[in-house]
Amino acid sequence: MGTLQEFKDFLTQRKGELMRAERRLLDQQEKYEQFFSEVSRVREREYRQLRDHIVNDADALPGELKRELEKARIEAERAFDEKLKELAKQASKIERKAEATRAKSIKAEEQLHGKNVSLDRAEEELKERNARLLREIAEYNEEIDQLGKGFGFFKNFFRMRALQRVRSTIDEEQEDLAARIDKVRAQWVEQDQEHHARELKWQQSWIKRHSDAAAIYAKLEHLRNARAAVIERTTIEQVLFTHRPTLAKPEATDPPCERCSKPNPSHYHFCHVCARRLQPDQPDLKGSLKEIAELNLHHDNFSEGMAACQEIIGLVRGLITGHENFTESVDDMLETQRKHPVSKLIISVPKASVDYSESFKTFADALVPKQTLHPTAFAGGVKRVISDRFTEGLIKNYFETMGKELSKQAGSQW
Repeated sequence: MGTLQEFKDFLTQRKGELMRAERRLLDQQEKYEQFFSEVSRVREREYRQLRDHIVNDADALPGELKRELEKARIEAERAFDEKLKELAKQASKIERKAEATRAKSIKAEEQLHGKNVSLDRAEEELKERNARLLREIAEYNEEIDQLGKGFGFFKNFFRMRALQRVRSTIDEEQEDLAARIDKVRAQWVEQDQEHHARELKWQQSWIKRHSDAAAIYAKLEHLRNARAAVIERTTIEQVLFTHRPTLAKPEATDPPCERCSKPNPSHYHFCHVCARRLQPDQPDLKGSLKEIAELNLHHDNFSEGMAACQEIIGLVRGLITGHENFTESVDDMLETQRKHPVSKLIISVPKASVDYSESFKTFADALVPKQTLHPTAFAGGVKRVISDRFTEGLIKNYFETMGKELSKQAGSQW
């Protein structure tokens, strides 16, 4: 049996294997990005050559190509105009919402004004009544003072007591009025604060919606001005970028590429791995059509390879995070051992988890440094790895098996 520290060491080692795989995958991804950038650049140049042929010498185009272009043009115009309509509807909808917010703000302002007028009137009435009561209190105080002077105190004793009771009642009423005035003023403050909070929210909403609508209108204006250029580009791309050739598979005896050393059949215009140009550029229409069709195929392959690489990088990073989180739990248990009077946990990593973790090292070893795999070959390999060893169920079982063992041993030994 092992210890908690050995359990942690196992997790650290497996995380290291995964990080080694991640580094190699990132190297592979960087190569694909370089190749993809190269093939995209060359394809764009071929596109411009073909665009000049199509625009400047339309009568010389083959009949089939003309028909494809006309069909694509009609579809591009329809899609473009539909997009303009959709954007206009979207901007109009946002504007209506913005105006509804503004109308709500105006209505709230009017309602607040009406409430404030009502509160103002109520406060003034209370203040007038309070002033009268204060005058009455002063008068009663004066009268009581006069009745209480000299021998009048004994003579007017009972009348003074009656006046004092009346004054006391008025005092209570005056205090009540003062409290009501304070309450009215508090209502003023509360309503004012609530209104300003709502108004700020509405104002922000109106500004955002107004800005969003303005941005869409600006985009609409730009698209309307660029309509001809956009439709032309879309039409030609739709035709040219859909062509794919049927190429013979490379053999080991084929001439090697000077950049990546991979074999390529002699009729290839570009290296099928790194996209390096293998033959001189053919600027004529027929030659450019062949070249762009081949570049389309390479573009697809690199895109597939990059997507597969990104997928497995994400999966490996998820596994690394899983090991980090698990290690934190083990660290907490180690801290418990250090701080509290508990026995040192006797535990070993379950055999099932140990066996499965060998997949990490095997995978990292398979990613040979500086090896240049064809994108489709890499994508195929990635799919096999994911479907065979890196499935969600297997990964979940790997971590859960270790977690159950930790819980079991901690429960029985602590």
